[in-house]
Amino acid sequence: MRKIKIVHVVNDAMGLGGVPKVVYHLLKALPAEHYALSIYSLKSRGGSPDISVRGVNRFKELGLEVHFPDQGKNKSDKIADLCKWLLRNQIDILHTHSYGPNLIGRLAGILCRKIKIVSHYHNDGENKWEKNDDLICDQLLAPFTDRLIACSESVGKHVSERIGVSREKIEVILNGVDLDQFKPCDHLRSLKEEMGLPLDSQVIGIVGRISEEKGQDDFIKAAGLIKKTFPNTIFLIIGQTGNDTLKTRLRALAVAHGVDREVIFTGYIPDVHRVYSALDILVVPSRWEGFGLILVEGMSSGKPIVATNVGAIPEVVLPNETALLVPPSMPSAIASGVIHLLENPEEARRMGEKGRERAKMFSWDRSGIQLDDLYKKLMQESVCL
Repeated sequence: MRKIKIVHVVNDAMGLGGVPKVVYHLLKALPAEHYALSIYSLKSRGGSPDISVRGVNRFKELGLEVHFPDQGKNKSDKIADLCKWLLRNQIDILHTHSYGPNLIGRLAGILCRKIKIVSHYHNDGENKWEKNDDLICDQLLAPFTDRLIACSESVGKHVSERIGVSREKIEVILNGVDLDQFKPCDHLRSLKEEMGLPLDSQVIGIVGRISEEKGQDDFIKAAGLIKKTFPNTIFLIIGQTGNDTLKTRLRALAVAHGVDREVIFTGYIPDVHRVYSALDILVVPSRWEGFGLILVEGMSSGKPIVATNVGAIPEVVLPNETALLVPPSMPSAIASGVIHLLENPEEARRMGEKGRERAKMFSWDRSGIQLDDLYKKLMQESVCL
């Protein structure tokens, strides 16, 4: 039986953000005998060479090819390039992910005709729609899209309201976590030694791509307040950014708040699952969040969490059980939550234990089964036409 040819179109296959990680795990969970899968990255190879190589190689390890358009192409050129590639490779299903690919990818798919189109929303998209004034494009493309997927109920509701489609037409496929990889570790001393951290220090961390969305600036401001009560505290900012201006501003902010020695920018860490074990508390100060992979990774690692009450966060965690939720853009509230947990270690320990149990409901295998079922139904519909 011929394998179904499916391409996943992403903005950047190299992977500073969470979308490439989600795509990787979803494709890994699909039955390989049914599908011929590939990746099409709208952004050409660039950025940090180490990150680029790792990002592409993880897909190649699954037996997938990663394709890139020619460098320097504008949006219309990318649409034309993708059209040629789709037709040349006789793709059955085009699966696009997030803002850029959901626009460019769908336009190419519609022009090619007879290709089934799936659009996947990983965030509410409000900031991009407002910035570029192109919500109308998403609204007009929706009727030509065979399936709409959201990564959470929160994103599904928002997309439904803003695009103007029935909520029932958007399928929710939750993100997952590798429970075997993200788990409590008893090698804390060796990890602190590896990272050059004082063995008697408390370690508070934020994990993820450095961006305005993730709120690293609020984390640094909160660090200045936490230090006054717990001076022997280290603050790890774990992640990379392609925005050097933002990183410079954050370093200056750490100086201004008197924590330039305590705030450590680790950069990209490939085996980030080990770093969670060095944390006493995970902080997630996002200004908006479509899902939050770091939440399930932190819970699976048995870490208490202080997070903002935005987007899908209260949907992913159990408020006051696996995480303390605080208002967004309020460093003082973040600091109060962290100080409370540091002053109440038994409560923090129980929160971590409940988090470990909560994380078990987020399974990549379950998500893969859902996606496999969606693809099969989609191809049955095409056969009936």
